[in-house]
Amino acid sequence: MSHPTRRDALTVFGATASAAIAATLARDTGLVAAFGQDAATAPRAPTFPRGAVIRTLLKDLPPQALAGGPVLFHEHLSMHYPPQVKEHFTDDVAMMIDEVRAAGKDGIACIVDGGHPDMTRSLEALKRITTESGVPIVASGGYYMQRTYPPELAAKSADQIAGELAREAAAQRLGAFGEIGQQGGVLTDDEKKVFQAVAKAHARTGLPIFTHNAYTGTRPTATPVPHDAALRQLDVLEAAGAKPEHIAIGHVCCLDDPKAEVAQQLAKRGVFVGFDRVTIPIVPDAERVVMIMAMAEAGYADHVLISSDFASAASLKKNGGAGIGQASTFFGPMLLKAGMSEAMLHRILVDNPRRFLAFVPK
Repeated sequence: MSHPTRRDALTVFGATASAAIAATLARDTGLVAAFGQDAATAPRAPTFPRGAVIRTLLKDLPPQALAGGPVLFHEHLSMHYPPQVKEHFTDDVAMMIDEVRAAGKDGIACIVDGGHPDMTRSLEALKRITTESGVPIVASGGYYMQRTYPPELAAKSADQIAGELAREAAAQRLGAFGEIGQQGGVLTDDEKKVFQAVAKAHARTGLPIFTHNAYTGTRPTATPVPHDAALRQLDVLEAAGAKPEHIAIGHVCCLDDPKAEVAQQLAKRGVFVGFDRVTIPIVPDAERVVMIMAMAEAGYADHVLISSDFASAASLKKNGGAGIGQASTFFGPMLLKAGMSEAMLHRILVDNPRRFLAFVPK
């Protein structure tokens, strides 16, 4: 698997880069300059419901408090996956603090951790990381996929699971449900039940939901994943009571769909569309750029979310990688080079994830 390095980030523009952006990259601070808010060029601020907050581990924040930089809606800062892994690089909490602090210096305003207990995510580790790095972190709840479920889940109803998830969210200051996934092309009975439970827990709490799809790009698989798997996930969530504006259907960037037809169908139904595996070469990043530009041209830029599903030691800055902020510092410049305006990129990286995460507590 190939991962971008900081050298890649400095050369991704080529000769056509503007002097201002090239200078920003040369300082190795990501797109900080692109998100500078002077009165003449600042994009129009999004609006939020009265009383809306983004729930981070340490405190509830008004969405406006995170307007200064990109918000990464799906990364991993603490996990053990696959479950049989005895050691994981995120076990080194001091190192993760350094990496998250570096992301903050790259301009990242907030990071959503997409793990939960069945991925062996440590809330204590996340609390230490956010406290010592100074970067706000949103923790998530739920269940990942069939192979990670605890045995006792099979005997529980969707309503029972929903109640447990809602109580856990309140007790642990969780700010989202995610990543909620399926391991194959079709939801198993238990996976469908979990999707229903998460939708019901969302209805009780208001918390947003982000999902995991099993799309494999052009890679051959024993069991092909249906093109419309993402739409089927949405069907289940909506039928169980989830509101589209609080749903992000994930990993759509891993579908070989250059015209972004499925992504546009999702956006038309009102949900956010997750391009949340950028830099992971299941589909070339260049094709993902084409997909996002197609979304923008169709009028769906406000439905695009970008993140990298950070979970590889090769991406660490200490190992020469682009770091946790790679969705902004590495992939963002590719969109600018393709012709996207800085104002639109700001909407996608800064405004859209805040709109997705903001909710009115119940």
